[in-house]
Amino acid sequence: MAKNPSAKQSVLEEKEIPFAYTSKSETLAYIMRKLAALNEGKSIDLDFVSAADVGKFCKLFGFEQNWAAHTINEICKTSKYGPHIAHEGDSRIVLDIIRDMIKRGVFVGTNEQRFDKTILNDFLPKSRTGFQDKPTLGHFWEWRYALQVELEHGRTRGTNVTNNHPLLTALIVMAHLTEDSLYYARLWVMETSGEISKSARQGAGALSDLGAVAKENHTAQCYLAKRLHEKAQMDGVDLPE
Repeated sequence: MAKNPSAKQSVLEEKEIPFAYTSKSETLAYIMRKLAALNEGKSIDLDFVSAADVGKFCKLFGFEQNWAAHTINEICKTSKYGPHIAHEGDSRIVLDIIRDMIKRGVFVGTNEQRFDKTILNDFLPKSRTGFQDKPTLGHFWEWRYALQVELEHGRTRGTNVTNNHPLLTALIVMAHLTEDSLYYARLWVMETSGEISKSARQGAGALSDLGAVAKENHTAQCYLAKRLHEKAQMDGVDLPE
């Protein structure tokens, strides 16, 4: 039986039609369908990570700039505590996107691990009523730091796997928070401790920066202690006086 050439051409044309990026909900569904197909081992076109598509995504959701067209230092800024953090407005948009996706039940977990719907509660605005009937803690600065950290998987470090896509960057953050809700508070301590060790190894030329790094490391340790105490109070841990 002869193949229908017009049908074949129609399929090819359908594949070549670019995604429109006119609806926020349809855009998120489109990307998550692509990622689900990839997870199932299917061959897919990762068109949504192109610089043009990331730009359309950012424009649709109201980002200040196209993340794929900029470096970490352009997307982030130095905070008064030391490390770079993502811009406030863009960070808020990403947080709201993930929160709304959780509300709609987009994330379901796996057979090995159930998805924790309170995974963002540490970073959402502080509220007694909270999210998913659990209190929210308001550590938005830490969320901004986390986004900056995971932008290292983008186009700046020469090991580009996300092309700075905001959603993919946030999903990497979520993967680490699944391991430990204090992952980024601990990471800040670890990275500054590593900088102190590195300065000591490099000798006199690098020691001029040691004071600033040591101060940041102290701040990071105090912050982690604060977060650990907060968790202990929430869990009702009986601590000695």
